Amino acid sequence: MTYAKISKKERDYLVLIFELSKDFPVRVRDLAEVTNVSEPTAYEYSVRLAEKGLVLMKKGMVKLTEKGNELVADIIKAHRVLETLFYLNGISADESCQECSKIDYLLDQETIEKLYEKLGEPANCPHGRPVVVKSS
Repeated sequence: MTYAKISKKERDYLVLIFELSKDFPVRVRDLAEVTNVSEPTAYEYSVRLAEKGLVLMKKGMVKLTEKGNELVADIIKAHRVLETLFYLNGISADESCQECSKIDYLLDQETIEKLYEKLGEPANCPHGRPVVVKSS
């Protein structure tokens, strides 16, 4: 599955789960709180991701599957490659991040890889975060 086959909102939930769950599952309640939605809404998105094989759910907890981790790594890489491209073309780091959030999920992984190579395979984005993240 490529990240283009999931909605932007589902993508955002995956990245949030990744960021919140370094070594432990995330509570659906925490997802609701961080995203400022009701718990049933966060649960619904979690179920959608589980149906796609991207997360495991158990007793109100959500954890990325291997497939989910791999997809998140691709999503983060796409964002940070585009962020770097924009930054190198005179857009501030913060504005680059905001603009990339609007379009990073629209491009396929092949295009992102070509841009990554063209940029010289940068290790970090303009904010100093690694472009390539290891899936848990």
